[in-house]
Parts: sequence; C-alpha cells; structure tokens
Amino acid sequence: MALFDFLRSEKRNDGQNFIFNSIGLGGSNTGVRVDEKTALTFSAVYACVRVLAESVASLPIHVMKRENNGNVVTDRTHPVYNLIAKRPNKIMTSYTWRNSLMANLCLQGNSYYIIERDSAARPTQLIYVNPEDVDVKYTGGEVFYSIKNHETPFTADNILHFLGLGYDGIKGKSVVELHRDTIGLSIAANKYGGSFYGNAATPSGILKHPGKLTQEAAERLRNSWNNKYANGPSNAHKTAILEEGMEFKSISLSPQDADFLNTRKFQIAEIARLFRVPPHMIQDLDRATYSNIEQQSIDFVMHTLRPYLVNLEEEMNRKLFRENEQDSLYIKLNVAGLLRGDSAARADYYREMSSIGVLSINEIRRLEELNDLPGDAGDKHYYPLNFAPITDSEQPPEDGEPNGDK
Repeated sequence: MALFDFLRSEKRNDGQNFIFNSIGLGGSNTGVRVDEKTALTFSAVYACVRVLAESVASLPIHVMKRENNGNVVTDRTHPVYNLIAKRPNKIMTSYTWRNSLMANLCLQGNSYYIIERDSAARPTQLIYVNPEDVDVKYTGGEVFYSIKNHETPFTADNILHFLGLGYDGIKGKSVVELHRDTIGLSIAANKYGGSFYGNAATPSGILKHPGKLTQEAAERLRNSWNNKYANGPSNAHKTAILEEGMEFKSISLSPQDADFLNTRKFQIAEIARLFRVPPHMIQDLDRATYSNIEQQSIDFVMHTLRPYLVNLEEEMNRKLFRENEQDSLYIKLNVAGLLRGDSAARADYYREMSSIGVLSINEIRRLEELNDLPGDAGDKHYYPLNFAPITDSEQPPEDGEPNGDK
C-alpha cells in the first residue's frame, strides 16, 4: 500500500530517526521523530490540548472560606486570591498561567512552578519551570526537585507540581512518550499527503528506456521529468512527451486504494481518545447529532475536566495555604463558568436552582455580575408550596376510610 511504502521509505532515508529510535529520544516505529513540539504539528493533538487548556484557563477561580457558622463565602481579600486570580507572576495573567500549566500537563505529564514566598512565608509568585529542566528524586521519605541553573534542590513544599497519570505518584508520564507510534503515524500520514500533492498528485512510476543509459544520463532524465511533471500541484495533469521509445509505468496505488483518507479519520479518533476529548470539540462531526453532542459536552465536564480540576485544586490547597488555614480555606475552579456563553442553559440552571431554594435572586444576580436588589427581598429563598418534609405530612387514612375521617 502506498501509505506504508511511504512510511518505509521515510524510515529508510532518515538515518537520524534510527538513532532516535534506538536510544529512545523521540523515535517511533514510523520513522518519524515524535516529541512534544512535533506532536503539536498534527492538528488533532493541537486541537485537543487547546480545548483542555483553554477550558481550564477560562474558568472562574476563587478562594473559598468556611465560616464558623458553616457558611461558605468567597474571600477576595486573601493574598492567595490575588496570586491565582490576578497575577501569578510578573509576566503572566491568571489565564496565561493556567493555559501553560495545562499545555505542559497534557503533553509532558507534568507541570512545575517554583513558589516564591515573602518573609511571612506567604506565596508571592509562581515561577514557570520547563519540565525538561526538572529532575524529581524521592529520598529519605521526601521528594526533591533538582532544577537547571539552581544549585540547591527544592523541597516539595516550594514547588507546585501538577502531575498526570503515573506509576509512583512522584512523576507523571508523558502522553507523547507513551503513544509515540500513534502520534507518529498521524504525522507520517500528514507527510504522505504532503508528498503526494507535492508530486503533482499523480502516482510515482518507472520511466522505461529501450536502450541503456549511463548513470549521468539517467540522473539528468529523472531530474528533467520531476521538474516538469512532479513539482507541485500546478504541474498536475500536464501532457507528458516521451521520446526514443520511452514508456511510463505506474507502480503506486492511489490514496483511495491505500485507504489514506480512512487512515487520517481513524487517527483523529485515536488522538481524541488519548486526550478523552469528544470528537465534535475538535471539529470531527462525522457522527455528531444534536442529542449526542449535548450528552458528550456534559461527559466532557464530568469525566475529562473534573479530574484535572480536582488535581489542580488539591495541589494548590496543600501548598499555597498555611497549615492553620487549610481547614477553613480552599481554592475552587467553578465549572459553571462554562455556561457563560450559553444564555439558555444558564437561564435553565438558575431557574432550577432558585425553584428548589438553593439560590436566591441576589445570588443569581451576583453570578451575572449584577447589583443586589434593594432591601432584603433578593436574599430570600423560595420553594414550591406543595413540597414538605415527609415527617410533616398527614398520616395516611385507615383502611375503609378514604378521607381518613372517623
């Protein structure tokens, strides 16, 4: 098949890739070098990482405080709130910080930030560290981080370490590293498509000459043919003129015969599966319907985003707050922010929550960044009159007395 002939030729011609393969420096069995940077050249990988990173980065992030009476309120005065919601460091906004955090976590399986603290041990900056510059070691019951250009290793308390799927809880595994062949096949299929169209979208073949050509003449003939008929799509379908009894014989299959298009579609589904992103969110709408898109979007929040959010919240909670604050303060990424662009879904959510007494009118208005209503009317909670606790309901009538009357 033409696609696999191409892959074999790529592997044969790129000696460097054999080196990468043999010592594990990004090689795949397709002969294509695969690392975090090259993986992003395949559109499905880029789209999945972008969806995950931008979804988390765009969520509202708050510091929540449990008060003595059991109520939970947003604490915008705490220094940690300013750090995570406004200015994590001198060059990043909160959005940029979380966007880069998720990009590293998705591709490399780890994301690191040095926690700079003031004299009172409160965090003042979160400094980005390239995951490739970090060596994590577990010794003496503690985790230490050796970072390039820093002589002294950092203790775990001074590093925000968000790690993905791993074996030991010390360091996450890179999706790119674990699935080089899957991603490599995707990149190789792209290269094959580029090579096909770069050669005028016509099959390769043999120029057969009735006589014997010298090596110099054969090379000159090959270059002349390629320059005229196989140098980009603009040369497609030109009329070839063969002299001296020469004959052209095609030896390759068309992309359709090689199942090229189906290979590309399958690889998009494979990449979406790796990142657990619904295909419709990376513009693969082949099997999308109105009903299943809605359900897949809910599943995306529940089963894809929620594990990431818990991961981020727990790591920040245990390292950004002092020990005496950890029982009363915590960080919350609010998934309700995903409804921000959908006014109909947002209205349905507010209507349902207010009808069962969970949200008051003022609480809804605050979520919409509107001012409270005057007086205390907006703080009242309502519920349907026909709802009542079971223990307060009337006793059922006795047998033979439909209305319960004696």
